[in-house]
Amino acid sequence: MTLGETNTHRDNEESKDDGRLTQYKNLTKHEELRRRRNETSVEIRKQKGADMMMKRRNIVDDVEEDEGNYESELEEPQKAASARLSHDEIKAILSNNPSEKDMVRCFESLRKSLSKNKNPPVDEVINSGLLTALVQALGVQNEKVQYEAAWALTNIVSGSTQQTIAAVEAGATAPLVQLSVNPNSLISEQALWAVANIAGDSAQLRDYVIKCHGVEALMHLMERVDRLEDSHVRTIAWAFSNMCRHKQPHAPLEVLRVLSKGLATLVQHKDRQVRQDACWAVSYLTDGPDEQIELARDCGVLPNIVKFFLEAESLVAPALRTLGNVATGNDSLTQAVIDLGALEEILPLMEKTRSSSIVKECCWLISNIIAGTQKQIQAVLDANLLPVLINVLKAGDHKCQFEASWALSNLAQGGTARQVITLLEENAVPALCGALNQTNNDMLNNTLETLYTLLLTVQNT
Repeated sequence: MTLGETNTHRDNEESKDDGRLTQYKNLTKHEELRRRRNETSVEIRKQKGADMMMKRRNIVDDVEEDEGNYESELEEPQKAASARLSHDEIKAILSNNPSEKDMVRCFESLRKSLSKNKNPPVDEVINSGLLTALVQALGVQNEKVQYEAAWALTNIVSGSTQQTIAAVEAGATAPLVQLSVNPNSLISEQALWAVANIAGDSAQLRDYVIKCHGVEALMHLMERVDRLEDSHVRTIAWAFSNMCRHKQPHAPLEVLRVLSKGLATLVQHKDRQVRQDACWAVSYLTDGPDEQIELARDCGVLPNIVKFFLEAESLVAPALRTLGNVATGNDSLTQAVIDLGALEEILPLMEKTRSSSIVKECCWLISNIIAGTQKQIQAVLDANLLPVLINVLKAGDHKCQFEASWALSNLAQGGTARQVITLLEENAVPALCGALNQTNNDMLNNTLETLYTLLLTVQNT
């Protein structure tokens, strides 16, 4: 398949699955009661907003206000002229044996036009044939030229799939990867930003970044991550998240194994944005088969993620998603979540949050643990989480009620008779009867099955 044949509807793999039951495993076995959530949940991702976009642009609100700043930072002795050049003028200058000063002027002008907040002329630049010049500029031994070209390309590959493919087919990926490990941190960060945009576009372009040694570049940067500015490390963490993001298909297991080692370091970084993006990356890593989930467990990243329950909700959201994903795995992986102390943190979290998204994710996580062994069900009961689930079913947001109905259904189907009777002791029947007024067929089915199993258990006890 050529790059031009990439699926242009990458957002499809981010969309909600309307067939909710397809996210639930076969209900006949406890290990099959668990469900997988789609890669992204609209509600929980709203907490991340623009920060969790697959692509990011580097814009300047006033494109004239940065005159001279980059020259001083990159030790450019001559301040570039501020007059904006047209695309035709740029082509004419670059085709006539330009000096380095001319190149700086051309690529700075081009970068500024692409950094406009509204309607940047990406297609015009592509159609004018200037992509080739930008790619060639990455190899010019002038830091200012390299920086401006990398910035311009960053904004081109932040666009549509077609625009990104145009840059990739022009040969931008490999030199951008090479520049991402440049000793000059400004060039390195800007080039990595562009690489992350390419990887974030689709699974196919992510694989192409891998082929161009993007993973090796990331791990090289991780060797000196303690010496980098926070903004640079944020870009690294976001690049990690884009390398792990796409799941149709996932990145190769060995690639994810390498990335997991870097994530174990990034989730401990002092900067909250770094920890946040790194945690989302782990959530993508764990949104797959048990072999991927085991990578997160084995690299030691999970204990730090549990600590995020005590931090801002921007960190709670990906932490819940990650541990919920882990709990969808086999009994050993589910036990790992319990052993980390996650259940003890959920009750205070649900009591203090005002976010229905957080409550919903908590109920989903609990339901996946309840879908485990009877010992694991008991751990949920011992953590005093059943009254909370019943209260959510009685008075929560309808989406939270739906998740709570699955948790109670899993308890009824997988618990011992004594555990099922706990539903009666905790006064779940009024909440279950109230849920019969819901119009969601899946929720009605959950509720009826729970009531039936409870009545049958009482009758036989």
